[in-house]
Amino acid sequence: MPTLHSDILYAIVKEVTAAGGSAASRDILSSLSLTCRTLRETCLPILFAQVHWPHQNKNDEESGLYFFPSTLWPYFKHFQLLWPDEWPETSPPRWGNKYYQGGDYHPGPRHVDKLVAALPNMPVLTSFYVNCPFYPPNSILHALVESRSLRSLSINDTPLCISRVPKIPPTFQLDRLSLVPVAQALRVGEGPYDAKFSQVTYYVREYRRRYKNDSLAPMAARSFLFSVGKPASLRHVELDTLVLTGHAPRPKAHTELLDVLARMPALRELRLLFARTKGDCVFRILPPGGGPSEKDNSPALLAQIKHLAMSNACSLDGVFHHTLYLERLAICAIIDQPRVPIALSRSDIDNILSDFSIAGSSAHLRHFRIMIEDKVNPDLCHAISAHCPKLEALEIELCGYHDGKSIYAWDEFAEAFSSLHHLRDLRICIQFPEFDEVDQLEPWRDARRECALYLASRIPTLQRVGFEYRKRTGTHRYEDNWLEYDIQRYGRAIELFDLVPAWYPFPEVWQPVSVAT
Repeated sequence: MPTLHSDILYAIVKEVTAAGGSAASRDILSSLSLTCRTLRETCLPILFAQVHWPHQNKNDEESGLYFFPSTLWPYFKHFQLLWPDEWPETSPPRWGNKYYQGGDYHPGPRHVDKLVAALPNMPVLTSFYVNCPFYPPNSILHALVESRSLRSLSINDTPLCISRVPKIPPTFQLDRLSLVPVAQALRVGEGPYDAKFSQVTYYVREYRRRYKNDSLAPMAARSFLFSVGKPASLRHVELDTLVLTGHAPRPKAHTELLDVLARMPALRELRLLFARTKGDCVFRILPPGGGPSEKDNSPALLAQIKHLAMSNACSLDGVFHHTLYLERLAICAIIDQPRVPIALSRSDIDNILSDFSIAGSSAHLRHFRIMIEDKVNPDLCHAISAHCPKLEALEIELCGYHDGKSIYAWDEFAEAFSSLHHLRDLRICIQFPEFDEVDQLEPWRDARRECALYLASRIPTLQRVGFEYRKRTGTHRYEDNWLEYDIQRYGRAIELFDLVPAWYPFPEVWQPVSVAT
């Protein structure tokens, strides 16, 4: 009996599952995989491409924590080590133990040997995510650096000791590294944030209280950035993307960020997403005076960065005189929960645009995202359009949006963007008349939909448009959200399709994802 080619079957399965959400997709795949051997072999690489371990309900007293069967290991592409933070709280720790070191007892896991044994047998593993309430065992770190396929490593809310990093072989070529310190509860703008940050249990876990003030935890960025060449084994890591969070680190004597960039010639994306609170120093990207560092590394090294994301904790003075090939730029306002951050003022933005014009550093800019403290107006939009003529995606977010009497006509905003001949995606905080959002007729939605149709008719390249609004999330709590539309054109006719609510899960800054995922 003739059968379809495996590549065609794979394409069909991918298309079917893409039509549903993540949960629906897994249900469809699970059902298809039970149909016959051929479909099972087609579904398994998709069904088990992304997995996590351990599973709280899969264990027994004799074997301990169950691990995946060895027949599935070759399919793993994205692995998440998610150790429940409540397990070490029991006495004795659940599936763990405590060891004495440095004058104190520290929690440690059991059964991680199963993961260590499996890692060398995951030939297509490309990303590994760690979130656990203990120092990652040396055995796991050693197994990870021996992986030839691993390209992305994320260490989130996990105690980190830089001295534990093993000697890294030349075959280990990491492209992306993300470090998020323990107990980091950040708010980016006044938009949505992870629900766990509003729960008391997040803050009272013993390991967060223990490691939050550990200099090796919140200062992981400093340990990595300013210990250039220490350990020397890091010299083989050819990073393409570096994401650093926490609080702005204080540089060590005689070492600047430029000295770090000099050791990372392949780096193309840099995210400095530090929180800024009272008493914190401003993170200096350039040395004092804006010239070369003491190690004679030139600010011209910034020209290698094509994708740059920074927070309000970073000093922008002179930076854009040297970022000559920027393609994406995001400037966010970040602060520790439960405070509210302060974003860029209009004068700050004017200084940035002035730097653009001096050095021509916006000539290649395609994606620009900023958070502002003042209301948007057509003059600002026109200035951005004039300095960034190749923009394809623009997002202007007001920190603490509120409706009110609209001063400017929609035509003025459309005219301000008329010179952007490549603009596809637009998110903008235009002010609309104030409406009660609980009104069943939802006039606040209708006003934004009418504006979306108008802008789509005036900007022929526009494919997606979104407007900011203030959403009630509790009795006295609000957050900024976006109401977005996909634009479909049929000749002169234009049709809008509502998009599901989306947000940027930290530390993502470029591509919003559905709130439901």
